[in-house]
Amino acid sequence: MQNQPLISIITIHYNHGVGLRRTVDSILSQTEKKAFEWIVIDGGSTDGSVEYLNGFSEDINILVSEKDGGIYDAMNKGLGKAQGDYVWFVNAGDALHDPDVVKKVVEAVHAFKNNHSGPLPDVIFGDTMFIDSDGKTIGLISQLKPQPFPKKLDKNSFRFGMNVCHQSVLVKREIAPRYNETYRLAADVDWMITVLKLMQGESMRMECVLSGFETGGSSYQHTKKAWKERYDVLSKHYGVIPNFLAHGWILFRRLLFNLNLLGKQNTAGLSTSR
Repeated sequence: MQNQPLISIITIHYNHGVGLRRTVDSILSQTEKKAFEWIVIDGGSTDGSVEYLNGFSEDINILVSEKDGGIYDAMNKGLGKAQGDYVWFVNAGDALHDPDVVKKVVEAVHAFKNNHSGPLPDVIFGDTMFIDSDGKTIGLISQLKPQPFPKKLDKNSFRFGMNVCHQSVLVKREIAPRYNETYRLAADVDWMITVLKLMQGESMRMECVLSGFETGGSSYQHTKKAWKERYDVLSKHYGVIPNFLAHGWILFRRLLFNLNLLGKQNTAGLSTSR
């Protein structure tokens, strides 16, 4: 691309051909292609995915396929190659929600610029649709999480749990740090909180769904280890005792949320049986 793109979309992948095709389709279908560059970091896949990706050489700006040190090493490689104003991770299995998502972001950024005298927002975020391995929708994070979906983000936004999904967050490249690879399952949580601590300007919420997030990744496969790492990350950023107390509230709120959800389901069941 001759001009610096607004967005660097970074996709990391390793031997997940089915999910990769969903991701590729969602990116290639975008109606606003001039606004982004596309970087694909493959970990040396052996399932035929590299040959598949080579078929899109005109669409992929940078394609790297080589062994790496894991998910976060690959993501750091992507960050190192990005040239856009914003970085956006849409990894294999995940998807841009609809063909106009990039266009909507571009229009929102232009509107923000026209209405504000200062710099562009440091962070742009929106809602996320959870999807399963077949691409079927499960529900929106704003509806499935017990905590309210935030209007703005700041360094304390995740004190009581993650209520925004990594795949629906665009971060200014100039403040985007490297992922801490000492974490194997929760470096994305650490990264997002670090970004918000580094943020000097504003965040901007998009009133739409930005991405589809495929559930069942490495964190899900190693649930207990992921919980432990996330707890350690939150303790690091917010303090051991405050984090312990916050998790008491998180568990209580989740219980109330589940009971309320169960009540609604039972009510719906009664109404349909009449």
